[in-house]
Amino acid sequence: MRSGRPTRATACVAVTFAITPGLLAQAVGAVDVGVTDVRYDGFLPSTAGSISPAFRLERPWALVSARGTYLHFESGRHSLQGNLTASLFTRPAGRLRGEVSGSVGASRYAAFASFSHALFGPRVHLAGEREGVWVGGMAGKSSFGQSPRPVTAFSVGTWAERLVATWLVSATVTHVGDTAYADIEGAAHWQHGRVMFDGVFGVRGWSRGAGHGVYGEASAAFAVSAWLALVVSGGRYPTDPTRGSVSGRYLGATFRMTALPRRAPRPQFTPRVVPRWHSPANGSAPAPVTIEVLDCRCREQGQTLLVRAGDASHVEVAGDFTDWEPVSLTPGKASSWTVTLPIAPGTYRFNIRIDGGEWLVPAGLLRLIDEFGGEVGLLTVR
Repeated sequence: MRSGRPTRATACVAVTFAITPGLLAQAVGAVDVGVTDVRYDGFLPSTAGSISPAFRLERPWALVSARGTYLHFESGRHSLQGNLTASLFTRPAGRLRGEVSGSVGASRYAAFASFSHALFGPRVHLAGEREGVWVGGMAGKSSFGQSPRPVTAFSVGTWAERLVATWLVSATVTHVGDTAYADIEGAAHWQHGRVMFDGVFGVRGWSRGAGHGVYGEASAAFAVSAWLALVVSGGRYPTDPTRGSVSGRYLGATFRMTALPRRAPRPQFTPRVVPRWHSPANGSAPAPVTIEVLDCRCREQGQTLLVRAGDASHVEVAGDFTDWEPVSLTPGKASSWTVTLPIAPGTYRFNIRIDGGEWLVPAGLLRLIDEFGGEVGLLTVR
């Protein structure tokens, strides 16, 4: 019996981040501490205290995620869980991109129930800037004690960014030994300022030994500060023979303490940054700060960014492609500044700083509110 419940909503939406690499090129660590009320199907209800450390590393070419959970039940028993997933991405070929992913994990309840699994497989993505589809499969083994069973899974799905949220729909057919089942799921991810919401709704319409029915989960987080958030989650989840999870319901509340990713040094949780104009010294009409990616055939040397910033004396850029470390630009002619960086094609978050002032978004770019409540721009490199 597997206890504790990192929501399936989180796992599903992570797929959308994986197929748009570059948006979140950073490393984040967190620890959740809280209380969960669990009601397993066929068992008495139980309350448990929980501690869940997690780590996530994202780069344009790779994604690594690890999570562990310790629960101590009111009965005095406890459970341990751990899971590691990783993906490697190929270079884009137009809108196509390949992925090889793997997942390994184990769980143990008290001294008598233990599970483990190891799965690996390919996936192919056809992705645009705001939507995409994928198809893929995984194979491996799942073990209950010393009894391994073969696992195969095939999935197809689509995602889109619409109405200030990310939406996902997928269908998965899984075989675990002589058990088989099919799930159709829809998921959503929405974030604005200090509030983030993840939800999933699914139907297990066909099953041989894994139950049937409708399920759904949701998680809402409110950032109290840049490093502390209150998370409330709950719902119903189905049996998962691969990971040894018994179907049930749960409701939990936790405090999430986050080790912040490296970011450009600017105040956190401030009102939206209003892009300021850099005014020439002669008092004439202000000139907007702009940026463009120069069309260079020598891409093996990197991508060249060109910033025009009036009479600036110092220009810096920080973004996903610099691990959010400020990088100084070199002055050129006609109030222009340039820098050449090893940036793969993709879409990236970034900011510009003029003469040590506020971090701002150049004119003419799509603006987003980041996880710290500030404003970042989206830069597309082709």
